[in-house]
Amino acid sequence: MALSLATVEQIYRRWCDALLHRVRVGRDLREATAHSYGARVGWVLDRVLERDSPLIKSTRLRKPKTSPRAVSPNADKQNLEVTFAFGHFLLDLADGLSVDAIWGSLPLHIPLRNGKTLKEWSGLKRSEPLQPPNPKWPARARQATKLAAQKRADWESERSYRTRYPLINLRIMAEMFILMGQPGVNLAQAHQLRMDQWRFKPSNQGYEIRTYKHRRWGPVVFEIYSGYRAVFERYLHWRKAIFPNDTDGLLFPLLGKGGKPTERRFDQHPEDKLLRAACIRAGVPFVGPQALRNTGVNWMLRRTGDPDLTANEKQHAKQTLLGVYEKPSLQRAMVQTLVFWAKHDPALAPPGPGSCAGKAPDPVADAPLSATRPDCITPTGCLYCAHQRDIDSFDHVWSLASFRLLKSFELRAWGQAAAKKAVTQPADLAIERITAKLDFIQASSSVRAQWVKEAQLWLEEGRYHPAWAGLIESL
Repeated sequence: MALSLATVEQIYRRWCDALLHRVRVGRDLREATAHSYGARVGWVLDRVLERDSPLIKSTRLRKPKTSPRAVSPNADKQNLEVTFAFGHFLLDLADGLSVDAIWGSLPLHIPLRNGKTLKEWSGLKRSEPLQPPNPKWPARARQATKLAAQKRADWESERSYRTRYPLINLRIMAEMFILMGQPGVNLAQAHQLRMDQWRFKPSNQGYEIRTYKHRRWGPVVFEIYSGYRAVFERYLHWRKAIFPNDTDGLLFPLLGKGGKPTERRFDQHPEDKLLRAACIRAGVPFVGPQALRNTGVNWMLRRTGDPDLTANEKQHAKQTLLGVYEKPSLQRAMVQTLVFWAKHDPALAPPGPGSCAGKAPDPVADAPLSATRPDCITPTGCLYCAHQRDIDSFDHVWSLASFRLLKSFELRAWGQAAAKKAVTQPADLAIERITAKLDFIQASSSVRAQWVKEAQLWLEEGRYHPAWAGLIESL
């Protein structure tokens, strides 16, 4: 079809319908792939047509939702341990790559808290893998050895960006990841931050940092926490010493090959493997920017239990936080389930007949001294608990009658011994309590009187309530 500014929107929508037809009918394209095609072309057309809303929103293509699976408590713990180990490694790099160390002799030895030492050569070939001279050509070997030694000495003595840019980039990357892990700045924002765009405002925790977020179409505020403030201020002094002539440039000015400034982002930089390679040599797992941010968001969400506070702190809408960043936790879900049922379904809690309106046993004021004390374990104790509530149903009347029959069996088993000691048995008091309840229910209305009569007939027929049938039949 012929494309023009007047027809491109309608043609684009028809093309998206064709993609959707391939997904639903042709079955040769996945829904996520079709949405990816439409989103990329729509992104270009949005800028050509200067649209305020995305063009793909006017089509029937939708990005499929992927529901994250809940992780086990062990996997969640391992994820936090890996992230903490990576954070400690970043701090070790920041400590070891000082100004004097970067401009010092090579190789640079960085001690790590896991007991290892990281050796950095800053672009210089390591001395271990250098090939020995050929004995067949002694003169040529001596000349080659002399030239190699001279090159290594010249490289080590040259204190410039050309020879030390790998060390500078490694420190900048480490500081960038520390920033992304603390206030929750994402990679795109961290790369675009400039020295002249920061506005520091003292707060209770440290600093307030105001910047602009393009995806949000507005300003955002980040907190520099008091624990991270010293690390961040140390980096600012380090950056000022390394780049004395660039006081208003990028906050993290990565250098390209040969020490030339570059505007490329971390994941598009030719030196992006520098930090990964250092992690491999140090035996520390590498945590990417997205995983680092997700871990920080979920850690704060679980520690606070407040989605509104977490969303405000991490500069997200609450719907985005719960729909994109939240990762379900099996342990947290189990705890929330127990708390929910304990709060909203108290009928499952009491061991005796009826329901419970409280969370702790509380004996009634007129309970006899020989009566069973309520302890949320013994069914008879519920009869003398202030939180016990009768239920207006035939099932509850049947349960009370069956429980009274069970207590009569217990009283008959212990009746002879009690008669000799002239002691009132708790079972006798329970029978009196249940009888008083049934008499009150029977006298309250004709319908409830029929319930009591029906329950007594069922007991005579041997039809006991399921809650007490096993104990009654065993006695």
